Amino acid sequence: MSREALAKWDNIEEFRVVKSRSANPRVKFMKHQITEDDLEKIFIASRFKKRNPVVVILTFLALFILFFLVVTYALNFSAFNQKFAWWYQDEFGQPSHNLIDAVATYQSKPEATKNSSLPKIADNSIYIESIGTKAPITFGVENNESAVSANLKNGVIQLSGTSRPGEMGNVFITGHSSNYPWVKSQYNSVFALLGNVAVGDLIQIKFNETNYVYRVKKIFVVDSGDTSVLKFDDKTSVLTLMTCTPVGTNLRRLIIQAEQIIPPVSQNQKSENEGTQNMPTGIR
Repeated sequence: MSREALAKWDNIEEFRVVKSRSANPRVKFMKHQITEDDLEKIFIASRFKKRNPVVVILTFLALFILFFLVVTYALNFSAFNQKFAWWYQDEFGQPSHNLIDAVATYQSKPEATKNSSLPKIADNSIYIESIGTKAPITFGVENNESAVSANLKNGVIQLSGTSRPGEMGNVFITGHSSNYPWVKSQYNSVFALLGNVAVGDLIQIKFNETNYVYRVKKIFVVDSGDTSVLKFDDKTSVLTLMTCTPVGTNLRRLIIQAEQIIPPVSQNQKSENEGTQNMPTGIR
């Protein structure tokens, strides 16, 4: 084919392309062909586009806080579920005053009928009416981590070396506010609501078929190594409840201290124990 024919053919093909593009308004003309360098510049520019550092930091913090809250709730589901249920009952339900009424009745009844007026709870157990907590107590648990951890699966524990109900001194009882979800126990969060106890609330303990009632006097938080809460005074009769706080940690200790009001302290015996100097471990 001659040069003239080739040129004519090229002009015809160019005309066909132009005509087809003009017939379709959606087709836009390109000023020049896109090369690999152009594509690389486009993708690199979009990938490394400058972002506001404040937005980046705030987004990271929001995601981190959300992740932390989800994990914390999952690990302490039982404790937080109890807190929500207690809040709902406290806001919309009718609080129970059975123990309060029973104490008033107890103090007005003849000696022979006093025990029958108090709420019926199992022997060797504790009842905190204001938060609806009932749990068995294991008495005389040795103050070492393995013994404490093992017995806390069965409820709350009274620490060996401290007084028992009906004795002068310090009755020291502790329980979990939360525990690892893979530990099988219905008492992993037995003291989760202890922080909702208020001064003046009543606590009932039944020990060796005898009822003891204590009135809350002090509520405070101490460091995990503060042994002052183990103080032994053979001239008074005090109940000390302890659990870890905040829920899901063992950073600090929430302390509830109550004085015995039933039966009269004058009926208590001298304790055979001399107290303990070490805070219990294995609590969460």
